[in-house]
Amino acid sequence: MKKVLLLLVGIFLFAFEWSGKVNWAMSYDLAKSIAAKENKLVMVDIALTNCPPCRYLATKVYTDDKVANYINSNFVPVFYLADQDNIPTEVRNYFTGSTPTILFIKPNGELVYSFIGARPPSAFLKILQDVNSKYKVSK
Repeated sequence: MKKVLLLLVGIFLFAFEWSGKVNWAMSYDLAKSIAAKENKLVMVDIALTNCPPCRYLATKVYTDDKVANYINSNFVPVFYLADQDNIPTEVRNYFTGSTPTILFIKPNGELVYSFIGARPPSAFLKILQDVNSKYKVSK
């Protein structure tokens, strides 16, 4: 029981470190399902454990209230560590190996937009707004 509790605490601490204030879906399939029901894009962040720009996103961008609120209101986000997680094939097909990679995918699996690298909160928010507005117009 102690081992399980320690494992859960360790997982929580690790997940919290990466999560910022963003409400990450637990899986890509769940994210797609929610996105289809709510007419939203799935936002996939693929990072590496020892990637400084990935950590910057986690500690400076996803903790920004404006960025986190915009993501939580307009996208269904899901997060993967490329060196630890089993990335679904549909997502892996869009991943070039560079991190961080941010993908915006329709619930049907079609890639709408992607970019590589971190941005400051204001620039990241602008990208989110642009992607979302173009998606809403194309519907």
